[in-house]
Formats: sequence, structure tokens, C-alpha cells
Amino acid sequence: MIGKMTEIDRVKSNNVLWKPSYKQALALKSPAFELFYGGAAGGGKSDFLLMDYYAGVNKYGKHCRGILFRRTYGELEELLLRADEIYKPLGGRFTQKNKTYTFPNGATLKFRYLEHDSDVKNYQGHQYTWIGFDELGNYPTDFAWRYMIIRCRSAAGVPCYMRGTGNPGEVGHAWIKSRFIDGYEPFKVHRVVESRGAGKIPITRSFIPSRLEDNPALMKNDPGYEDRMKLLPGHLYRAMRLGDWDIFAGQVFDEFRRGLHVVKPFALEPGEWKKFYAFDWGYSKPFSLGKWAVNSEGRMVRYGEWYGCEKGEVDVGVKMSTGEIAEKCWNMAVAEGVTELVADTAMWTKDKDGPSKIEYFEDCGFKTIQAKKDRVNGCAVFHQRLKTLCGEEQVPMLQVFDHCVDFIRTIPVLTPDPSNPEDVNSHLEDHIYDESRYAIMSDFAHTPAIFLRKQNGQWNIKHKGASWDPLARAG
Repeated sequence: MIGKMTEIDRVKSNNVLWKPSYKQALALKSPAFELFYGGAAGGGKSDFLLMDYYAGVNKYGKHCRGILFRRTYGELEELLLRADEIYKPLGGRFTQKNKTYTFPNGATLKFRYLEHDSDVKNYQGHQYTWIGFDELGNYPTDFAWRYMIIRCRSAAGVPCYMRGTGNPGEVGHAWIKSRFIDGYEPFKVHRVVESRGAGKIPITRSFIPSRLEDNPALMKNDPGYEDRMKLLPGHLYRAMRLGDWDIFAGQVFDEFRRGLHVVKPFALEPGEWKKFYAFDWGYSKPFSLGKWAVNSEGRMVRYGEWYGCEKGEVDVGVKMSTGEIAEKCWNMAVAEGVTELVADTAMWTKDKDGPSKIEYFEDCGFKTIQAKKDRVNGCAVFHQRLKTLCGEEQVPMLQVFDHCVDFIRTIPVLTPDPSNPEDVNSHLEDHIYDESRYAIMSDFAHTPAIFLRKQNGQWNIKHKGASWDPLARAG
């Protein structure tokens, strides 16, 4: 990887102050404009920030201007203590009054707290070549991060970088997961286009995951730290020890494991898998088309999706007409040999001045089936499918291909209905969940061998015998 120029190697080769771990070294060399480094506790996040800034000090001198934020003033204390240990031997001089480190060649790094979104106004007109946020997850929204991006600039032509660190499970969990993790392959520099207002901004973005194992010094000097982490509640242990971004307190589907339920695409042979579509309609809110396959055991795979959400937004529909959606769905279905569509019963309701929504799909050629909308039982079946393993390889009864990024993004962050803990909160971004629930409650999933027999005209199915009955298990 061609990365940014650093002076870290001098520190490393002399073996005097600090030596980066493998993950820290990858992050230090990343040329991405936006980079999030983190995951589990103890991964060396603060050290990374301090040395990432220092990487440009000797090359750019007084033009190397940085600022490092924590949420509150009190949280700066530990960060400043570590900065003293690293920067003072390198010639840095700290001024208590303005909380700034100044290096012999004029490079500066400010330490500031940014508690409220409105505090960003204190930095109007400022410019910095390097901006860091330690424990970015303490910020409930992305407002401060996005605002400070416009302050990351250099009239002297110095390369500019935004750097953040954090752990799963904090108040900013959802937006960090959406911005840096969902749909982004770790370690890779992704080129993205941000749409904001009337403008489109091309930027580069990267996520470097870290775990306790990436901080060998901590594991050696405090061997009991890992054992003490086992005292945490289950969801916090998965977040802080394992760096699991699909877990947080209060989520509905805490059985979901990315490493277990998300798989690389594999061949879905027609003689072994029955394909069908499921659909949840939306206009100002997103619509969701799920592409499903089920085998004779009842094992289900979500092999594709089309989610009608405005790019770069959360829970905002693309406002496409029903006719246009139906036509595009049918074009995909024809190419995949799919004819059946399970859909929300509300789509059969006649519109005041025209046909029902489902008629557009039927006119295209779909054989349509009304979804079973028992929300509580549907939620129970969803749980059961995630939990139940089948076959010698102990494969979950519900898996998704890794390109179904919106399923992977939205399902783990669903929380219970405040008035009914056995159901999902319908005020959240639950459109993919609803559509998926229609699929797993359908007859295709409940009695899959029957539909495979109809599809094939004979019993040429690898796994003969009784089908898995999720409804019986849920009951």
C-alpha cells in the first residue's frame, strides 16, 4: 500500500519510545482521508492517534496543525498523560493554558473537548491538517464529525486527514457502524461519494479493526486484564473484548453473528433450492425486495436484495412509482427464474383513483401471495431460525449472502416494541425485517419440499425426509 509519509520509522528503529503493532502500522500508513481505528478495548487506540498526528510533524513543520478531541474536559486527562510520555522526549513542549503541544519546528497539536454539537461553532474559520476524535462513539450523532471535515484543510498543500477511534456499544454505535463498517471491507481504502445538499463530495474512507491481541504490551504487562473482561455482561463482553459491531444492549436479535449468518455467495442449484421474492412496499419510507431461496430441509438463504433507500440517508425512501418498482422487480425475476412474490396484504387494497399496488406486480407477470402478518409469532420464528443449526456442518437455518448489506446493517440494530417486548419496534428502520418476516412465515419456508417437488416435477432432492417446521418450534 502506498501510504502517507511518516517519521514513525525513526522512533521504531531506535526502539526508544514506541513501536506500532501490526494493526497500528497498517492504520499509520493508510492514505484514506477518513479512518476509523477500533473495535475491542485495549487495542492501542489513543497511541495510534498521537503517533498518526506526529507522522507529519518533521516533514511539514509549522504547517502541520492538528486538533484532538474528547467529549468532555475530564476525559482529556488520560490522553494528556500518554502524550507527555511520547511527545516530551521528541522535543514537544506542552502549554497548560491553551492545552497545546508545540514541537521545535513549529508544528502544533491542540487538545480540546467538544461536548455539544453547538460547540463546533467555536471552530468556524479554523483550519487543521489533522483532526482526531478519541472515543468517537461517545458522540450520539455524526454532526460534529461531519462539521469538522470542512475545517480539515491546508492552504500550504499539506495532506489532510480525519481520524477517529472507538468501541462498539456506545451511544454513537449506529452512525459509526453505518459510516465505516456496514458494506466496507476492513483494511481497504474505499472511494465514496457523499451527497450533501446540492453537492457531491468524493472522499476516501477506511476501517481498521483492532482487538486486545493487537496490543501485546498490554497483554504482557497486565495478563489479568483479559480475564477481568469476562466479568462484563454478555453483550458488553462481545463489544469490548471481541469488537463485535453487531451487538448492543437491548437489541432484539442478539443471536445474529456476522461470522455465522453472513456467507460468501454459493451456487443455488435449481434441483435443491426453491427461489422466490418477498416485498414490503414503501414510498417516502424505503421499500424492500428480498430474494430468497429455501431447500428441502427448510434452510433459508437471502441471496439478494433491492432496498429503496435514498443513498447516504437513513430510513428515507427513493419515492419511486409502484409501476416502476414492479417492472424492475420483474426484470430481475425473469433473469433468475422467479415467478412468485410474497407481499404485504395492504398492497391488495384498492387505491382511490386507480388499481391496487399488487396489480402492477401481477400485470408484470408475478404470481402473488398474501403475507402472513402475525408479528409476534413471526418474531419468534425469526429468533428460532437464527438459533437453530442443521446438518453435519451445523449451518444456521437462516443465512444471508455478504452483498445483502442493508439486511446486515438494519437487522442487528432493531430493538423491542416498548409496549410489547415480543415484537419489534415498528418506528425503527424495520422494512427489511418486515419483508424477511413475510418470507420466513410463507408456505415456501414452512413446507419447502412440496414446492421443490412442484418445481422439479420429481423427488430429485438431495435431502429427503421431513422438512424443518419453524412454526411448530416457535409455538
